[in-house]
Amino acid sequence: MLLLQEIKKIVKSVPYLIFVAAVVIGLFSQGVFRFHEDLLEEPQPGGSYGFKHEEIAEQIMPAALRDLLTEFSNNNYTTYPIGFIKHVKLSEDKQERMAEILSEITGNDKERILQEVAGITSGGSDFQIGGDGMQQDGNGGFTISSDDKQQSSPEKMTFAVRDDMDYARFKELMGQADDLLGGGSNYAVDSLIGYGTVPLTYEEAKEQYDLAVTSDRVTGGYARLFSDYAGVMVLSILPVFLAVILSMKDRRANMEALIYTKKASAAKLTFIRYLALVIAVMVPVIILSYVSNMMVWSSYSGIQLDYLAPLKYDFGWLMPSVMISTAIGMFLTELTGTPIAVAVQGLWWMFDVNLGIKTVHSGYSLFRLAPRHNAGADSLFRTQDYLDHFQNLVQNRLLIAGISLVLILLTILIYEAKRKGKFGGNAFFQKAVSGIRNRKNQSQA
Repeated sequence: MLLLQEIKKIVKSVPYLIFVAAVVIGLFSQGVFRFHEDLLEEPQPGGSYGFKHEEIAEQIMPAALRDLLTEFSNNNYTTYPIGFIKHVKLSEDKQERMAEILSEITGNDKERILQEVAGITSGGSDFQIGGDGMQQDGNGGFTISSDDKQQSSPEKMTFAVRDDMDYARFKELMGQADDLLGGGSNYAVDSLIGYGTVPLTYEEAKEQYDLAVTSDRVTGGYARLFSDYAGVMVLSILPVFLAVILSMKDRRANMEALIYTKKASAAKLTFIRYLALVIAVMVPVIILSYVSNMMVWSSYSGIQLDYLAPLKYDFGWLMPSVMISTAIGMFLTELTGTPIAVAVQGLWWMFDVNLGIKTVHSGYSLFRLAPRHNAGADSLFRTQDYLDHFQNLVQNRLLIAGISLVLILLTILIYEAKRKGKFGGNAFFQKAVSGIRNRKNQSQA
């Protein structure tokens, strides 16, 4: 009865209605209600079936060299050291070290690389390619030329991976380049495979299709794509707002004294509120997941579909993210009496989203707030990738759910201490915040 009362109180509140509206708008913007535009089609012989990444040295080495040479010439390197995009400009010493790496890979003289490509002059370190710039030849090599330099040096400078360059040594050198940039570049050893692409064969495409039909039963692929969008865009961040706002609302309404005097135990009161919040958040998510999935059912009338797939992913994939976001909101609000949980969860969410940029296809690391599995329409065919990472996903979701329950246990302990008048955490944090504000005002006076 108490649980139903708490759920009713939540769903009738304005913050909850705003939350639901935000969820609908957020998911609509991601196209989860347009899945019927990306249908799973059985491949036919003689067509094009997309590409896959493979560690093919003959492809990776010239492609990686091209990108490194381009970025070197402009002294403008793109990296993702902590997920955020970062444009790196190297010092002259580090740029010289990069030239040494290029020299060993190509066999060209380091000094000439610095002169012809980077354009270093005695007056400074403004690195650029002038004139005609870089051109690719038919053999996978590259030439650098400049109208100004043609007069004094008519011979074009050719860049290509040395014939005797060992792939293992090439990876070592690229790793050194990544270290010079501070990490997070495409030249990191584990990122180089992104330069190797080969077309899928008909047999491979047919195998992927059959696996999507037999293992995912089609609907699993759409449920997984929905979970990716819902997890990263709304359910990893929005529930904390709801938890904080409702907790702060009770505080402003001076409900604490009444709540603390109730006969129900602290554990019961806290857990019921937590459970009510999780249920209230999950109900619209479940409805929307089915709306999204049902829109493709009629397109697969000849295939046995898994009609429970949305529900499985809602509980197994999405609910742990809801649990942790809600738990952080309740715990930090109870601890501090402030909405600091919004900032804490917001920072975690922001880092998680940006860290997932390079792993959007299959990001299932242990501490991921929102697992990723998104390659657009190709996600429907990537059932094997999901199966290969399934154990990692389970470990991640169990860990996140476990942390959530620990936070709720801590919330209960704080709640019980306040109930007995043994905890003045609110006053402490509020006093600290007030002190900071006073010092700021004094400094501005």
